Amino acid sequence: MKNIRLSGIVLSLLLLVSIPMMSQTDSISDMEGNFYKTVAIGTQWWMAENLKVSQFANGDQIPHLTDATEWANTREGAYCYYGNRTSFADSYGNLYNWYTVEDERGVCPAGWHVASDEDWITMEMHLGMSAEEAERMTAWRGTDEGSKLKDESFEGNNSSGFTALATGYRDPAGVFKAMGTDNDYWTSTPYDYQGNIEGVLHGLLNTQSSTVRNFHVPGYGFCIRCVRDEAVQVKNQPPLPDSKIFPNPAGNQLFVRNADGNHLTIRNLAGQTVLTESVTSPDHQVDMSKLSEGTYLVSISDQEEVQTTRVVVL
Repeated sequence: MKNIRLSGIVLSLLLLVSIPMMSQTDSISDMEGNFYKTVAIGTQWWMAENLKVSQFANGDQIPHLTDATEWANTREGAYCYYGNRTSFADSYGNLYNWYTVEDERGVCPAGWHVASDEDWITMEMHLGMSAEEAERMTAWRGTDEGSKLKDESFEGNNSSGFTALATGYRDPAGVFKAMGTDNDYWTSTPYDYQGNIEGVLHGLLNTQSSTVRNFHVPGYGFCIRCVRDEAVQVKNQPPLPDSKIFPNPAGNQLFVRNADGNHLTIRNLAGQTVLTESVTSPDHQVDMSKLSEGTYLVSISDQEEVQTTRVVVL
């Protein structure tokens, strides 16, 4: 990737959404029983882990190609593990060529799809990227959106909960490269380059706080993230219109007003529940002193719906 230095900071502290109770899930599973953490980013539900399935959605096997020559010569869907090391699959997921992505049999769990270029742009703009920057191709775009997507081990802050890891990739000749420094994600969007159909990708680098949008030949082995078909439902009238969660950012205490009789749950951006309790008074106090600094999802639920607020703890 070409190194283009961009600077600036976009700070997003508060997001208020109203979603059905059934949407509050910490994970999904694929057809092989692999479980994936999920995260709501704006109006989208994303996998918070890389895909690691070895079958198409109809049960057909995706060819597992370890030999570099076979990888270079195939014009069909295929996957591998970085360095052909099976032990990498659980943490880093699989690397897939774009022939896998474009295959009509699909690879994502039911109700989910391989993220498109449009899906990525929607997420990046939610994280602060301008529309003009987002539409740029073959360039590093934005300011700190990449940092918000990258895990701390990848020189990011992961404030979005996306948890991008430095997985590396496999080039069209079958050579593995850039583990620890680079991560690229195929999208489902094709790109016509001089009459040849290539795949659009979005990428991250350990030395960049921004993100890259590019296109490559289908023979590259990149990661895949799936997005839920049904968006997070943002309603004009929240189910608990008189309730209020403050302050934000918060310190050792958080106050919940006019939500008594409901239930409160706090999750970190990995989807793990870190605190749960009943709201017992109109001016309910929540002890936040045991929580580490960071961003949390604070949910107030009744019997039918959930109001979730993104709160920063300092």
